Amino acid sequence: KGDNERLYMIVDAINEGINNKLKISFYYSTYVVYKSGIRRKQGEEHKFSPFHLVWNGDYYYVIGWSDEHNKIVQFRVDRIETIPDVMEEEAHKIPSTFRLNTYINTMFHMYDSDRQKVELVCDNSVANAIADKFGEHVKIEKLDDDTFRTKVTVAVNHIFYSWIFGFGGKVKIADPEDVREGYLNMLKEAFNCEDLDVV
Repeated sequence: KGDNERLYMIVDAINEGINNKLKISFYYSTYVVYKSGIRRKQGEEHKFSPFHLVWNGDYYYVIGWSDEHNKIVQFRVDRIETIPDVMEEEAHKIPSTFRLNTYINTMFHMYDSDRQKVELVCDNSVANAIADKFGEHVKIEKLDDDTFRTKVTVAVNHIFYSWIFGFGGKVKIADPEDVREGYLNMLKEAFNCEDLDVV
């Protein structure tokens, strides 16, 4: 109950910042490995312009502008260690090019990284999953009776690669080559094997 009450107070402070277009400041915790186990550790203070609160993958996230990173980032709300202070300083304006759905849909489990245009070749049986992830208006091109091709913008990282792997070969990375090689390198590391080849 105490944790729930603290979470509500954190969310209230974030909403106050969003509604009044003001910056907030808070301490964000991380987990550190010690000999005695994993313990939660309070990190540095963050000054942040909150734009949106979103629910994704069983967690709440606050998305906004980080003064520290000088870009849009996200924080998991349950890892905010302190109830945010709502500052008197005006928040950073939401960039005119920012689209919340695009920002969320190009990430996997809210794990952010540089975005790239990636071409995927997919079995028809995964059409629902592709539409669920990238939206029903995602552009596709029929290749044959069994497969289609689509080009999507994604945050390329190991979470994206694990998403691809989860389809058991029914989704393949066709282009660009550096993304294909990144996927292959991750598989090599996972298998501790150097003789895998791109197919």
